[in-house]
Amino acid sequence: MTLEDITAFAETTGDTFYAHTNQEAAAANPFFPGIVAHGYLLLSWAAGLFVDPEPGPVLANYGLETLRFITPVAAGDSIRVTLTAKRITPRETDEYGEVAWDAVLTNQNDDVVATYDVLTLVEK
Repeated sequence: MTLEDITAFAETTGDTFYAHTNQEAAAANPFFPGIVAHGYLLLSWAAGLFVDPEPGPVLANYGLETLRFITPVAAGDSIRVTLTAKRITPRETDEYGEVAWDAVLTNQNDDVVATYDVLTLVEK
């Protein structure tokens, strides 16, 4: 994660909340060490870490559940994502089923950064 990554995300999304754009104001907040990455930037990057660019068997992501941002990520930090299949729901009348994945994002110190369930539709 770089400051340039955070700034670019703020500019392209319009999410210019002070925690992502103003060092002094962010550092004055008891939750942040200074400028931090957007939670949604982390989710996007995490998806890039676990998505295979080739077609199948995952047909689509259709949502997230139980999303929590736990530890702020600052410039200079890195993230890793771990996925575990949590629930598999076959659909007898369809050519696909549902898989819920437990996603855990951690930083370079193995601190949990975010947790959530990724919901996917998967071919049989």
